[in-house]
Amino acid sequence: MKTIKQSILLMSVCTALALAGCSKNDEPAPVPPVLSPETITVEAGSSATAQITSGTPPFTVASSAPSSATAKINDRIITITAIAEGQAMLTVTGKDNATAKMAVMVSRKSANSPQLSAQAIEIDIDATATVAITGGAPSFTAVSSAPTVASVSVEGSVVTVKGIAGGTALITVSGSDKATATFAVSVSDEQILFGPDKTQLGNGQKRFTIKKSHTLKKGVYTMVGWIYVEEGATLTIEPGTIIKGSNFDYNNIESATGSSLIIKRGARIHAEGTPTSPIIFTSAKKKGQRQATDWGGIIICGKARNNQTKATVEGGIEADYGGDDDNDNSGTLRYVRIEFAGYPYALDNEINGLTLGSVGRGTTIDHIQVSYSGDDSFEWFGGTVNCKYLIAWHGWDDDFDTDFGYSGKLQFLLSVRDPKLADQSNSNSFESDNNADGDTKSPFTTVTFSNVTVIGPIGQDNDFRNESGSSGYINGYNWGTSTDAAYPIRPGIFQAALQIRRNSRLCCFNSVFAGFPVGLMLSNEKGNTQGAATDGHLKLKNIFFAGMNLIGADADKKKPEDWSGDFSSNYFKKPDLNNTVIPDIASLKLKHPFSKRRPLLSTGYSPNDPSANFSPTAGSPLLNAASFADALLNDAFFTKVPYVGAFASDSEADNWTQGWAEFDPQNADY
Repeated sequence: MKTIKQSILLMSVCTALALAGCSKNDEPAPVPPVLSPETITVEAGSSATAQITSGTPPFTVASSAPSSATAKINDRIITITAIAEGQAMLTVTGKDNATAKMAVMVSRKSANSPQLSAQAIEIDIDATATVAITGGAPSFTAVSSAPTVASVSVEGSVVTVKGIAGGTALITVSGSDKATATFAVSVSDEQILFGPDKTQLGNGQKRFTIKKSHTLKKGVYTMVGWIYVEEGATLTIEPGTIIKGSNFDYNNIESATGSSLIIKRGARIHAEGTPTSPIIFTSAKKKGQRQATDWGGIIICGKARNNQTKATVEGGIEADYGGDDDNDNSGTLRYVRIEFAGYPYALDNEINGLTLGSVGRGTTIDHIQVSYSGDDSFEWFGGTVNCKYLIAWHGWDDDFDTDFGYSGKLQFLLSVRDPKLADQSNSNSFESDNNADGDTKSPFTTVTFSNVTVIGPIGQDNDFRNESGSSGYINGYNWGTSTDAAYPIRPGIFQAALQIRRNSRLCCFNSVFAGFPVGLMLSNEKGNTQGAATDGHLKLKNIFFAGMNLIGADADKKKPEDWSGDFSSNYFKKPDLNNTVIPDIASLKLKHPFSKRRPLLSTGYSPNDPSANFSPTAGSPLLNAASFADALLNDAFFTKVPYVGAFASDSEADNWTQGWAEFDPQNADY
């Protein structure tokens, strides 16, 4: 009997062990990274690359001796930077915690080692890229570790690489003295450029998706259709690049839609121009024929908060925005122009020049000019992104529209209106809502502006009348009837420099607004915006109004003869706000605040005035009039300057639009 019990017990133990073994074996085993090469020698002061050919991404890397060599990983490429002669052991760890090691020997720097202009490049199939060689001993040769992925040739001191198939390759450049240097090539197997000369972005379909990271080299491209950059992908655009929005593909076949660039949640754009080489998004039409609505616009969707249950981009775009990451990073937009955008997808449902949906404060946006947008120039739907140096030039509807709980900070903004371009919804410079219902959903729209200069329609032309239509002064140069858009934009009238409504808690400081029919419109049509102003949630301090027909009115979207109410005017004049009312624009002593040659043409495009300058001259009341005492401005983002408005003076050195901005894009040569 004892023997039987022991046997049963032994069988039970074995069965348990077997089951445990099966359960453990069901889990995927860690996959150690495989490194190529496993050892590497690098000269001090130079860099080298290696590949991770297997393992579980994403990978991290650590150096045992950072004083000798450091390393970083981009996808499966390790870039090693040699610091000083010595040794270091690199440990590469995969997502499953499996590791591999690489020995790095840092040798003494050789005077003849080739120096390369890049350590890693990305190209598409059939595309080419060049890497310059400086130093070293000519003549140079180069070899590719994977010629089926990327081929290589050398002419003089220039290495040319061509993408053959998707994958990675290591290019080794050798001088005549056998000293070498390497750089990595990543070839994407996703095609984004089409046409015989590979300059069309998108294949001409209404919707085109980019799922992998790509770099658009400096050049001129035509964008057709709605180009979506999907989550996880980055679109990099080199300085000096021009992208033209078009309805036609390279075979001259009309697309069913205008073109737009949409950066979806989790995707990124890196469009970083320079003051002398801005990145330009513009119309594909010839100069003299360009107009608002020629293409869609740029839309960036992020993961920061908004106050909507579900948020989808307006204008028919198939992209959602929003989340709970206020520090989300959608990339960089710097020294960029966006011209003749604002496509009307449907009646009262247009795409803006630049749309920012819940974009997080990790994103960099500065030095952006939106010109001749068929809808708003800039619109923020929730989000926390901060922006500096923005220009809204001759837009059709509103200049700076803030909604859905946007809480970012903005400084140094310029807005200039064309007196013949206004929207049927009544155009404002600022328009701000908490949301469409004007309720108390949080986060509230609590955007903070400082140092804004707004030049309205009054004063731009001595014949200005706030009347629209075929018999009115504001006729949109007849663009509204000749546009290619399915739903033409319609001329309307101008309304307020600042229209704040629907429970918005917008704040603005140290700014000047000139030449609007109404200065301030605090509307209580939906929500209690006036109560927010009374309670100090909404602040308008240290602001100059000049040349306004009315200081304030409380009505919303009504005819001029119905604009009435005293709350807005009385609020603006409260002594503790330190606001200033000047009857005429001339008393601001701006150098030349007229953007159009006068008199304006009644039909056809009126040329811009090349002498326009919106900066204060000596003796201007805007100089030394700023105050940053309010707690909202006690933030490192805000540059504490002594002047009100966007500019310090009329000197060239103080003109931050110099070089990169364009104030006559209708006649620019692209």
